[in-house]
Amino acid sequence: MNDAFDAQRFPHDTDLSKLVDEHLDHGPGYVILTGLDVGRHPAELCERLSSAIGALRPQDSSGTMVREVADRGTRIGEGTTARYADSRFGGSLHTDGAEAPFPVPDCFALLCVRQAPVGGALRLVHVDDVVKELSGDDGVLDTLRRPFHFDRRGDQGDGEDPTTFKPVLLREGGANAVTYLREYIEAGHRHPGVGPLEERQRAALDRLDEVLTQTPSAVEGKLRPGEFAVFANKRVLHGRTTFEDHAEPGHKRLLMRTWIDRTPSAA
Repeated sequence: MNDAFDAQRFPHDTDLSKLVDEHLDHGPGYVILTGLDVGRHPAELCERLSSAIGALRPQDSSGTMVREVADRGTRIGEGTTARYADSRFGGSLHTDGAEAPFPVPDCFALLCVRQAPVGGALRLVHVDDVVKELSGDDGVLDTLRRPFHFDRRGDQGDGEDPTTFKPVLLREGGANAVTYLREYIEAGHRHPGVGPLEERQRAALDRLDEVLTQTPSAVEGKLRPGEFAVFANKRVLHGRTTFEDHAEPGHKRLLMRTWIDRTPSAA
């Protein structure tokens, strides 16, 4: 089966750190290793592969290094703690760690253990294409480069604010960068004392979402069991299509995820 990811698929014994150097900074922003044996310890495999790229980062205040991405029966942004990775619903293109203060993770990785029989394809949009599409819109880029309140999803420490204040678009190392998840911004601006989104902010976010939904440069493909994918977290926005899972618990869609800060040699 061919899909849009095939051009970025490489045998599992290829030098991963070299692939990351070549394809994340100057290419499409992602790369996929194929043909891996996930075995009985997929979390350990995901952690080992991720460590070849850089230092793993905790994904929450409890120190989770490898997180299971699976449907936990929630909706995106539901309640005070539910995250995108806990649902089966699609859309809402975003970056990982949008709920976290700067610095956000350089990369995130996914190891596919089991895939859904229906849906679950990833959709990717590069930030450079977003900025190009928005460059003709009066005031939109300027608004997105000013701070918004992102809900922390309950992961803040004692005495810390329940939101983090940061822009959606920025420049980092001379390149465009992005941190975004619309539902977290909406939740952040519902906190007492924060204030609702201004009209210009909402209009800019609406326009951004329109570009993410309609841009012809988007890439869509589905990870297969035994594939390990690495994404440039601050340069590629991602989402998925809604999926229908297996009925049997032991066959449900399961991916392992890491957040990675790249080492200087891999930057």
